[in-house]
Amino acid sequence: MNKPVAKLAGITLVLGAAASCIAPQGQCPAGGTTSNTTPSTTSASTTDAPSSKGSSSPPAVKPTGLLLSDGASDKIQSINPPGSWFVFNDRTAKGTMTPASTGEFGATGIVNGAVHTQGKGFTDWGGGIGFNFVGAESVTPADASAYSGISFKASGSTPMHVALATKATMPEFGECTKCYDHFAVDVTDLTSTPKTYSFKWSQLRSAGWGAPKASLDTHTLIGLNFTSKGAAPWDFSIKDISFIP
Repeated sequence: MNKPVAKLAGITLVLGAAASCIAPQGQCPAGGTTSNTTPSTTSASTTDAPSSKGSSSPPAVKPTGLLLSDGASDKIQSINPPGSWFVFNDRTAKGTMTPASTGEFGATGIVNGAVHTQGKGFTDWGGGIGFNFVGAESVTPADASAYSGISFKASGSTPMHVALATKATMPEFGECTKCYDHFAVDVTDLTSTPKTYSFKWSQLRSAGWGAPKASLDTHTLIGLNFTSKGAAPWDFSIKDISFIP
């Protein structure tokens, strides 16, 4: 994970909020409204998880197929209950992005058969989109241990940061004291022509600032983020997101 995202983990968490995205709760839109508001000034050195240490989670849901998103819908496929896409950013007041809110995702986030996002003017860590594997507003794990990795088609004009969240990187489960150091990879060669990108689980790595250190447990996947690479403009499209057999 690139360094600006480490700042994201320094946001003070809003306890008791619905877990509708896999970023600090202060960065998640509520009620479908835009999240372009003033960013928190909390120091990254004061990151704390909610007081849920030792909390349990619902049983993991096993996917029924490889395909997660064909790009034509804002619902996640092959999982019941299906997850859905969301929008989040660093809340820079002058930042703008499309879709502008989670509530608008279905109307403006699907373009020419692909999930599309673009944004600019965010000056802390940036912004982007993501989805929960299971349920629209849940942190129920997905058990992807039967698969070897993740694959998707992507096009665009900017770098893209791809980050996989698990129980170990999400504060709701009480396993991390410095959270959101997801297992990630950067895609830096996007073009206007869609290309297939495939990553084995071993190719996704945390940046190392999270605590305690954890390995990627494919039995406990929570969600997947596609964001800017740092505080820079972004413009990319994604479709055919699938597990690799």
